[in-house]
Amino acid sequence: MLHLSTVSLPLLLLLLAALVNAEVVNFHPCADSVDTCTIDQVRVEPCTQAEQNAPCHIRRRRPSTISFEFTPKFDADRLEASLGWAKSETEELPLVTMDREACKSTTCPVRAGVQQTYTLTVPIEAKFPLSPYTIRWALKDPVTSKRCCFTHDIKVVR
Repeated sequence: MLHLSTVSLPLLLLLLAALVNAEVVNFHPCADSVDTCTIDQVRVEPCTQAEQNAPCHIRRRRPSTISFEFTPKFDADRLEASLGWAKSETEELPLVTMDREACKSTTCPVRAGVQQTYTLTVPIEAKFPLSPYTIRWALKDPVTSKRCCFTHDIKVVR
């Protein structure tokens, strides 16, 4: 029987509130992961621009939460996460401060055909230049290099 402690219940309620307030955004699967993973839905909080299909305005000095459902077509005991500015299809400037251990933000091991959710809050530092970006998210099996990957657009604002 599952028992929620008084500490975990407020945390669970906060996470659920964040997911309810998050906006579904447009995204594009990475060409090299179409055969290995399906990205079902991507949500960003805050992103009031999603209703107009515009890039999310992400404010410096404020955290942003992303959550996405994915269905891998592979089994993996663990996943490595990456997030970066997609300068081109092959060139990426990574967010080096990001925790790469994806299993802290989703359930591991992952199994082929089983949908799951990855959720992460990313601090947007004051040093980030004010500009539009296409960002690339990926969850990769470090053994086989198979990955779940997509891009979406943001605009870092004041």
